[in-house]
Amino acid sequence: MSKTLSFLGGLVAGVGGVGVAGMKLFQTQMVKEIESPKSFEETCEAIERVIPEFASEGWGFPFDKWNFYKVFEDRNIDVPNIRKLTVYFVCNAKLAAKVINTNNAMAGIMPCSWAVMEKTDGKTYIAKMNIGLMAKIFTGTIKEAMEKVEADEKRMFERIFS
Repeated sequence: MSKTLSFLGGLVAGVGGVGVAGMKLFQTQMVKEIESPKSFEETCEAIERVIPEFASEGWGFPFDKWNFYKVFEDRNIDVPNIRKLTVYFVCNAKLAAKVINTNNAMAGIMPCSWAVMEKTDGKTYIAKMNIGLMAKIFTGTIKEAMEKVEADEKRMFERIFS
């Protein structure tokens, strides 16, 4: 009996440890920060040029970019590591509709947000949700749509960074 309880206790602890490790992985990898080989202005210009090139596949900007850094400036809020910050909202309405029709609550994470920032190190980065990783926790239509988004984003970034 004692060996059985020890085994079960070890099994529970092991499974729990793997669960905690998996959760930490998701927490640290759920948002990607990609260094751009271009300046802040060049990166923004490239995004504004490339996304419309994917319009025939359903991609576009559902509304204007947002100068998020100005929000901090207007409120006298110090963001010491960032000099510039613009957020783009990128959407493929057909894919979004498939996801929302499967689970209405998914509307809360749409559209895709890409934050372009210039940091005090002089480098430019794009921060975005790791859609490919997120797809792994879903099944069916949502998983398929997220995998399509991830593949399309990869192609977009190749064009943006070229």
